[in-house]
Amino acid sequence: MQLRFNFGQHRPGGFASRILAGFECGFLGWNGHDLLRTTGHLPERRMARHLTLAATHGVRAARDGLPWRHDPRPRLETAARSGLETIWDLSHFDPPPDPEGHARAVATAADHNQPLWLCPVNEPALYPPLAGVALPAVVAMAIRMGRAARDHHPDVRLLSTDPITGIGERQFEATDALVEAGVVDVVGVNYFPHTARTALRKVLLKTWRRYRKPVLVAETSWHDGHPRHHRRHPGFDKGAWLRYVVEEVGAAESRGAEVAGICWYPFVDCPPWQRPRSRSRWSHGLIRQDLSVDAALSAALHTFADRS
Repeated sequence: MQLRFNFGQHRPGGFASRILAGFECGFLGWNGHDLLRTTGHLPERRMARHLTLAATHGVRAARDGLPWRHDPRPRLETAARSGLETIWDLSHFDPPPDPEGHARAVATAADHNQPLWLCPVNEPALYPPLAGVALPAVVAMAIRMGRAARDHHPDVRLLSTDPITGIGERQFEATDALVEAGVVDVVGVNYFPHTARTALRKVLLKTWRRYRKPVLVAETSWHDGHPRHHRRHPGFDKGAWLRYVVEEVGAAESRGAEVAGICWYPFVDCPPWQRPRSRSRWSHGLIRQDLSVDAALSAALHTFADRS
């Protein structure tokens, strides 16, 4: 399979590497599952080790979280020491009690000599079923948070994300509103094998042509054992899925789309959402519970790092 993704080219709106590591930072209100805690992705636990493992695979950029339930300063400091350029989610299915205050606190705590990449709200379309907040209210919250951050930091850059899995109109509703409000610098497309409705190259082209802004594959991964993944892509593993995504990005770029990169999300195996105390883990990341790594994904990441 020919790999056409240009890993060596750094474009406006691009990141420190074309592959990013994504770390789950959501809080699930219906059962109190704090994914930062159950994956150990905390400064006092495994966060530094997780970032080091990403770096040793040639990954120099990440998506992570600064949710309101955690002090942002230790998280910002740990990421800064790692050297990974980081996009920070402010609300991942867990609206802050004071959204503008939270954005202001993060912007104030961040290094004002470096760009501050933020995703004010991850996947607004999923807040109605997952957090019980209507879509217009979530969009309004994202706009207020983005503007508040920009008021308190000299260089805030904003990412939107939503499940964009086909080329239909309804899935763009939240992103349309955010772009119109001027709080989007890069458009994030979250695309997984079990929810995809058309080829990724078509999704990326549709999104690029709609907004004429850099597009990030903001979440994608392969879940070993997921029946729909294996049914749709027989014989695939995590490495094969990453190679497939790289091919699709290359095809979109060859037709003019500007793609900022690919974020493997999540990068750490996590417990099932509905069973936060389970000892089992969903096998969708590079890093396992014992800090070993998935061999197929590790090999693919090293291959792409060697091409950068």
